[in-house]
Amino acid sequence: MKKIFLTAAVLTAAASVSVYSEKLTIKNTIGSDLDTLGEYDLYSHTKQKVYSASGDTISENDSLAFGDELQAEFESDSIEIKGRLEFLWTDNEEAYSDLIFIPSGYVYFKPSQYFSVAAGNNFYKRFSIPSAYLAAADDTTKYGRLLTDSLGHEEYFGTDSFSVFSNGFALGATSEWNWGDYNQFNLILAAGSTMYPGKNEFESAYDFGADFNVTEFMDFGFTVHNFTAEDYKMGFFAGLTSIDNLILNAAFYYNFTTSDYLPETCVIGNDDEDNDIYKFKKQSTKYAVGLSGGYNFENLGFSIYADVISGLNDEYIGTIKYYDSNGNLIDTKTATISRGSTIVKYKNGKAKRNDKFTSGAIPFYHQLRLSKTISENLELELNFKLRTMFGDTDSTWTTLYPKVTVALPSDAGSISTGIRFDWNNAQYDGLSSVSIPLTWSYKFKKKF
Repeated sequence: MKKIFLTAAVLTAAASVSVYSEKLTIKNTIGSDLDTLGEYDLYSHTKQKVYSASGDTISENDSLAFGDELQAEFESDSIEIKGRLEFLWTDNEEAYSDLIFIPSGYVYFKPSQYFSVAAGNNFYKRFSIPSAYLAAADDTTKYGRLLTDSLGHEEYFGTDSFSVFSNGFALGATSEWNWGDYNQFNLILAAGSTMYPGKNEFESAYDFGADFNVTEFMDFGFTVHNFTAEDYKMGFFAGLTSIDNLILNAAFYYNFTTSDYLPETCVIGNDDEDNDIYKFKKQSTKYAVGLSGGYNFENLGFSIYADVISGLNDEYIGTIKYYDSNGNLIDTKTATISRGSTIVKYKNGKAKRNDKFTSGAIPFYHQLRLSKTISENLELELNFKLRTMFGDTDSTWTTLYPKVTVALPSDAGSISTGIRFDWNNAQYDGLSSVSIPLTWSYKFKKKF
């Protein structure tokens, strides 16, 4: 009932401005493998090691998931409204909740070419730099977005909270300039702020960036996110746009923390009795480079795309925590940490061992996507993904995902499914997961 009510509210709000709109688009996706909740497939069978003092054991788990993603978008020359309602039920033991519900969206107002404003709790990929696009992943990381809404604060996103503000709230402004004999030069400047829930009160992060484009030649961009913090993040991007059907982009990242691309690796901690505890932590890297490219052979109905992101050394930006004699946290400092070192807590000014990496290593990500159009109604796709740590072969995660998409007759949308195989050397030696994603997506468009 709550979902029906909120859906009606989104459509009513959008209809109130439809007199100014030129196009209405409603898209609905039913099933699993949704945009935000994509880690949940319709059916999954997973295995992983469970570390304990008595020895390692293997845990096996079967889980189901089913959801719905309803999205409405209204566009005109001066205003754009986008709202999304995501619902997911799962019996996955590692999920935040059996029932996950996320309302999100934004309003974008452009009174003139030179100035526009946006507000919402999720801008999606609306303000992306073209040369930051990862072709194989079909994605743009938040480093490549001029306005963002959660970078560095992912722990507050995708939770089981029903509050819109669990996703934070973002404000942004952009300015666009065109010049040249044929307006072939384009410059976009952007700045924004995100308010997100901290432990006791809302906190803020501030971003800015720019994108410069020469039509049918090159694209350049940069972003700086959360620039007032010690652990700020930066991205620099360049891409070639002069050849049809070719994608060729390059990137340099500072403080890359996006866990969708980098692996987890094992660290050894200590309990109160100084016993070793093995645990897996998501990785980041202080400096990284990225490359993305591919080509669409239209006459053959075939395309191939590849992405690479690699750290440049074994350093990352982390925190050192200071505790008093009673174990209470009294200070936290941001520092550059070597992955081959021991990470410590400080108690009464004296170092106390906390975490130690099993080895010094450099994070690495690679994805390959092949696509073949068989007919107007049938497309085959093969995805291969590798996440690993150079210097730590036990922290290797590999995914193979053959996929088929079938277009239904009478404009009834399309159905996508496949089988996702995961090999996880970090927590299981061999095939660790087999899952089946399944989605039915359909779209309605109306021009006014």
